Amino acid sequence: MGYCSGRCTLVAVCGAQLVSVLERQIFDFLGYQWAPILANFIHIIIVILGLFGTIQYRPRYITGYAVWLVLWITWNVFVICFYLEAGDLSKLMGFIYACYVVKCITEEEDSFDFIGGFDSYGYQGPQKTSHLQLQPMYM
Repeated sequence: MGYCSGRCTLVAVCGAQLVSVLERQIFDFLGYQWAPILANFIHIIIVILGLFGTIQYRPRYITGYAVWLVLWITWNVFVICFYLEAGDLSKLMGFIYACYVVKCITEEEDSFDFIGGFDSYGYQGPQKTSHLQLQPMYM
């Protein structure tokens, strides 16, 4: 009975991913969707690196491949939910958080006293050393 190690299985999985992502890349090129085309291209490179790391016993490449897979799954779930209009991904959620962040930033800016801000640190502006009193000049 044949025995396939984890390494052999990972090579098979990487091969299957390469075939499927190349098919997906072809369909994305037909639709001129540039963000998925770029994401697919990066995925192809990372899968090749994962395949190389598996064959050449490079644990850093395999770790990078594993981290990328988490990002890849997140991206795919986002794309599926966005195109199926599941939830409110295409509506106000981003707008609400953007308004909240702008509010927080403006509150932080308003809390600093730009004119007297250095007084608490003992900063004194330059003092005049002249004993002459300035008088306005009339013509």
